[in-house]
Amino acid sequence: YAGADNDRNSRSVLDHALVLRFVAPRSFTGENVVEVHVHGSRAVISCFTSELLRLGEVLGIGVRVAERGEFSRRAFENGRMDLTEI
Repeated sequence: YAGADNDRNSRSVLDHALVLRFVAPRSFTGENVVEVHVHGSRAVISCFTSELLRLGEVLGIGVRVAERGEFSRRAFENGRMDLTEI
């Protein structure tokens, strides 16, 4: 649920999502990772990302969007891949 209509008190449904949790050391990167799949419209992705980042701030937890190539870099740094696989 999120305030998709810019009313933070709203409990309207923003989207239905698939949330996958990958636990270290058995993830691609070797770290704990949460992957979120939402529908592909720019509006949904933008609103969902904003709400997720806001929720991370409210809860005081580290939430951010991954950088391009970050998962491959982290997997390499953690010995999960070698240069021939990148």
